[in-house]
Amino acid sequence: MHASGFELNKIHDYLWEVPLQGKMKVPGRIYTSHQMIEKHLQEDESVKQVVNVAHLPGIQKYSLAMPDIHWGYGFPIGGVAAMDIDEGVISPGGVGYDINCGVRLIRTNLKASDIRGRMKKLIEDLFRTVPTGVGSSGAIRKLSPSEIKKILKNGAAWAVENGFGDQTDLEYTEENGCMKQADPDVVSQRAIERGRDQAGTLGSGNHFLEVQMVDEVYDADIAGKFGLFEGQLTITIHTGSRGLGYQVCDDYL
Repeated sequence: MHASGFELNKIHDYLWEVPLQGKMKVPGRIYTSHQMIEKHLQEDESVKQVVNVAHLPGIQKYSLAMPDIHWGYGFPIGGVAAMDIDEGVISPGGVGYDINCGVRLIRTNLKASDIRGRMKKLIEDLFRTVPTGVGSSGAIRKLSPSEIKKILKNGAAWAVENGFGDQTDLEYTEENGCMKQADPDVVSQRAIERGRDQAGTLGSGNHFLEVQMVDEVYDADIAGKFGLFEGQLTITIHTGSRGLGYQVCDDYL
């Protein structure tokens, strides 16, 4: 099979390999399905980006792409590469322009059965209250530059102070939701302006908000420590710092 002019060899139903060619240092491997290749990977050049990453100095074993693969900045979005500590490189496009972009699982005290028959309304409410898409805005009032600087300095504590969470949320967040070295004074006015009306928005690309259920517990001890149980209703959210984070990265490159 081919995509974007590159040969794809099937390892199994959900793993495909771009074999070594030219000056590639490692093969490329893409976690996806036959249907996804036909429907999506023929339309952009993300496979070419997987190949490009395979040329980087110090790359180890494979140039990888996860199932959310699509065209990115140098690296494909969903791209993963391990680099040798001495000969490897750090790529802003690989780490991501969207600073602090990531995925979080939010647990609830509900069982999936508790919302049976209410899912349609729940989804409608989420679509209405959580702005999504390119350039989305308006989830929270347009913030002043000084408020944006407080967010940059205080992190998740700002959200708690403004009624968007509670103290226990900070306890379950890495670094308590704030990097102590944060210095908003090194952030440009352009970046601050871009972030003023984007707080609380989801964004686009591979960002998502999903209502999910714990279908099966594989390690009861670890699940218990995280407060997770079978049949539990959870929420998974993938977002980042939107235009503000992108602008900060762009300013320094």
